Amino acid sequence: MAALSPVLIVAAHGSREARAQTETRRLLAHVRALRPALRVEIAFFDLHHPTVDESVAALHGTPAVVVPLLLGAGFHATVDLPALLGPARAAKPLAPHPLLTEALTHRLQEAEARAGFPADAVVLAAAGSRRPGGNDSCYAAARALSTSLYARREVPVPVRPALLCGGSGDDRSPARTAQALRAEGRTRIAVLPYLMAAGRFSDRLAAEADRAGCMGIARPLGAQSAVARLVLARFDECVLATAENRAGAE
Repeated sequence: MAALSPVLIVAAHGSREARAQTETRRLLAHVRALRPALRVEIAFFDLHHPTVDESVAALHGTPAVVVPLLLGAGFHATVDLPALLGPARAAKPLAPHPLLTEALTHRLQEAEARAGFPADAVVLAAAGSRRPGGNDSCYAAARALSTSLYARREVPVPVRPALLCGGSGDDRSPARTAQALRAEGRTRIAVLPYLMAAGRFSDRLAAEADRAGCMGIARPLGAQSAVARLVLARFDECVLATAENRAGAE
């Protein structure tokens, strides 16, 4: 069976930040460690090579599944990726998924351990999108994380979505969101990046969280076990769906 498995192409956004590239490659190392027999390649949507279409072409017809390291159905997922696939198949973006909630919880727990006390509220901060529905993933992740935290702690822990670059008329900035939580009596507010890797957005978020007097900022999702397992789960879903479609056509 292993010999018949398609190649996994992990497609990252691409960034001028060396930190982001390093984090992506660390994530791939986690994926390879979890499934050593699987061939795993890297590709980028922007700025770096190989691009997604270059990675697919380099396989010379070998079946491949592209798993985008994207947290929502934005422009890269809905427009760019279909145009770059060639004969490869595309898996779903990472969100929504229970493993994403697990990954966010892990990053929150790290931040709480550094602070020395648990958060009584969380700001889940995404880069933000002006596309219709582009921020739905962040909103859904906030709801899922709040539900999960309540189940674990048996006390309400509000998780509010925030956007560094929101659409017009929708001021969900992290600072404004933290201010609203303080007005509700919350005093230990953690900021949780809804980002895959460190870069200019995470730097901007850290500065804003500091100015807002939050208890601390967590690390971006990045290279961790839950995210690596999520990449493989999306790969497996796509492989299974492809096999079922072929069986149904026969």
